[in-house]
Amino acid sequence: MATDADSEPWYRWGRRVLYAEMLIAVLVTAFSLSLAFMGQAGYIA
Repeated sequence: MATDADSEPWYRWGRRVLYAEMLIAVLVTAFSLSLAFMGQAGYIA
């Protein structure tokens, strides 16, 4: 599915931002789950 939009700079930049946001969301989820399972969640649980 290679279209003309695939080579546009905004598309590549936007995709990088999207992947970075997904990575941050996964890291925050893992961090919060680790705190919860270790009993350190405190006020967020």
